[in-house]
Amino acid sequence: MATFQQLPCELISHILSYIEIASDFINVALTCKWLYAITAPLFYEKLILAIRVGLPPIVWDPDSIFAKLKPQWIQYVRQIEVDYYYRQDREDYVGPWYLNVPDVELETGWAIDEFEAKESKQIGQNLFNELLVEKLITRLSPGQLKAFCFDTRYAMDVCSIDICIASVRALCQCQNTISKLKITLREDLADDCTVYDFPCLKYFKFEIQDKTSVELYHCVWALLGSCQNTLEELHCHTDMFDNPFVEAGLSTMFEDAYNDWRNCEKCSQQQVVRDEGKQFGLPRLKVWNCKEMDQPFFEFCFKSGIVRHSPLKNFLTQDAAGNALGLFSDASKLNISELFPSLEKHPNNGLGLQRYLETFEGLSKIIVSSFHGREFGIEWTAGLKHHADSLKQVHVKLMGMRFPVKVLEELGRNCRGLEVFSSEMEDGLPACIFNKEAFPKLKYFHDTTYIGSPGWLDIPLHSEQCLSLVFKALRGEIREGDLSDTLKIVCFGIRTESSTQKIVQGHAFLIQRSVVEEGEKEIEEEEKEGEGEGEEADGESGWKTADGCLYHKNVKMSIRRLEALEYPEVMDRLGGHTDLYG
Repeated sequence: MATFQQLPCELISHILSYIEIASDFINVALTCKWLYAITAPLFYEKLILAIRVGLPPIVWDPDSIFAKLKPQWIQYVRQIEVDYYYRQDREDYVGPWYLNVPDVELETGWAIDEFEAKESKQIGQNLFNELLVEKLITRLSPGQLKAFCFDTRYAMDVCSIDICIASVRALCQCQNTISKLKITLREDLADDCTVYDFPCLKYFKFEIQDKTSVELYHCVWALLGSCQNTLEELHCHTDMFDNPFVEAGLSTMFEDAYNDWRNCEKCSQQQVVRDEGKQFGLPRLKVWNCKEMDQPFFEFCFKSGIVRHSPLKNFLTQDAAGNALGLFSDASKLNISELFPSLEKHPNNGLGLQRYLETFEGLSKIIVSSFHGREFGIEWTAGLKHHADSLKQVHVKLMGMRFPVKVLEELGRNCRGLEVFSSEMEDGLPACIFNKEAFPKLKYFHDTTYIGSPGWLDIPLHSEQCLSLVFKALRGEIREGDLSDTLKIVCFGIRTESSTQKIVQGHAFLIQRSVVEEGEKEIEEEEKEGEGEGEEADGESGWKTADGCLYHKNVKMSIRRLEALEYPEVMDRLGGHTDLYG
């Protein structure tokens, strides 16, 4: 670095002009031999095995593919990720360096029959995993690998390569300091429960392919038991069942698997065995997302004591009917020990949620989605006043019920720090969101009413009509008090793409404010005087209206529609996407 500083200032300035983000600095530094030693470990820390789906039938040599591994990749890699991609143009997405592994499309007629296709798939899958272990995992220094992701939950039906028990065994034996693990569990991965021993794991995400497999959940309990002293984040996913008989038997299945694990003499021998038998808890668990795992899984984990005393700060669950509840806290614990008893006592209405919210303080964000509005009600929002000093985001979507404006106004009075609100509103766009006294810190408002549905006739389809609602609300709210100086985004029926967060449906509007000098304001007023946009035309003292702009006193408010690709960029500048749907 000292030698780098000896370069001419003009040359250094020219080099730095190409740097806008952290990755730009790494790319520039790799061309400088004095900085290479510092940046190379950062640049090569992640290796992506990019498996392309949907190619024509081809013959590929996995030996030659893994032979492309460069020495610096082996030396510096800390994360291995197996990723599937479908389009050729996604090769730029998978990273600056990766192994491109062609996949085999099984429906293109290359196999004689279905049996031979499955057999060939199994052979190719085993070969890939064997080489993954031999050419990569076992060549790393012990403890070098910190993260391994082989998540194929979105490509289960089209991919011909998945993880095998041999790869899991190698991770357990050779790289047992892994702190992050993402895998898809299939039936053949339950053959050996002893390989699920990861004592340093902090992040674990798993997908269960067969929801009713006792053997797979035996392995899940074994893994969770092995990392009980380190695990901080747990994500559980599975396919949702519509069969009520299957749902009714889930609790028994979880318990059967748990009892099998407790009686197993092979796995998790490091657990403390008490008088009542082998058991474990998760005393450091802070984040638990079991949104697609169904409520019975959460209920069993609570009743068995696994999460009863966990210091959770981020919790998201969803039952078989799609009812989702998300609770998030930045500083305090969620008092999870009181959540299940409250919901169990009042299962069909919001009274249980209200009682639970009254048992602690410090909630920063809440998501209540898909509950039946008439049964669940809206009275539970009264419990949010216990979190007046911390609550920043509220997201509500009740079936058959819209959020009343009176309740929204009460929420603003009780929670003065609210920054984000989204729901299907009862009477269209509420004017109170533009009032500084009602919502002094509100930044983002979203009427999530589905645009285009015949049932929601009060929400216009066209962006021009939505924009007119914003102007109308602004004009009306000036009668009540000062305008908000924080509200920046107003949305109608926004739906975004999961990967890019770009808008695929609905309209979003950006509000920008600037102070206008008196002379500049007079010039702009004269330019618009002939268009009938003067003070008398509006009928409000101090108002001037221009195309896409509103003037109030010495403040110019510019309102414009956000383009689909512009929306995620603006949200990033405002502090990140609001995660409207959890």
